Amino acid sequence: MWRSIMVALTKSDVASPKNCFDFRVGLEGEAAAAAARVRTDEDLALLARALDEMEGLRTGGQLGLDEDFAFHLQVARASHNDYFVSALQSLRESIYDGMLLARTASHVVLEEKMAAINTQHRLVYEAIRDRNAEAARTAMRQHLLRCKKSTRHWYPTGNDLDRDLYDPAL
Repeated sequence: MWRSIMVALTKSDVASPKNCFDFRVGLEGEAAAAAARVRTDEDLALLARALDEMEGLRTGGQLGLDEDFAFHLQVARASHNDYFVSALQSLRESIYDGMLLARTASHVVLEEKMAAINTQHRLVYEAIRDRNAEAARTAMRQHLLRCKKSTRHWYPTGNDLDRDLYDPAL
C-alpha cells in the first residue's frame, strides 16, 4: 500500500527528507550528547517509556511514526535545551516524510526494519542512561545516517536499499 503511494515521488520530493536527515545528524547528535550530560532520572524514565512503546510495535505491520518521533523528541527534551525541542518540533512533517521513505524499502521486511531501528534507539538510550555523551552522539548520528541511507531506493538513480542499514558494525 505505502509503496503505491510513493511511486509518484519526484526528485524534489526525496531531496527534502534527505536534506532533513543531513540536518538532523548534527542537531540530534548534539541533543543526544547534551541529554547524556544533563538528563534527570525522570527524563530517563520518560525516554525508557518512549523506547518501550516503539519496541512494542515489532510485529503487526505498524509503521510506528508517532512512536519513533516521540522517542526522538524525548531525547531532545532530556537535553534541557528548548532550541533542540523547538527545532525538532518544527521539522515534524519533514521527519515523518523521511521516516515513511525509510520504512518503505523495496525488499526489506518492515518487521526487520523496525527491529533494526529499535536496536539503534536502544543504543542511544543506553548511552544517555550511562551519561556517555560521546557514545550518545555517535549512536544517534549513526542511526540517522542509516535511516538516510535507507531512503536511497527512492532516488531517481534507482539505487536500491543496501542491507548495511541493519549491519550493527556500520
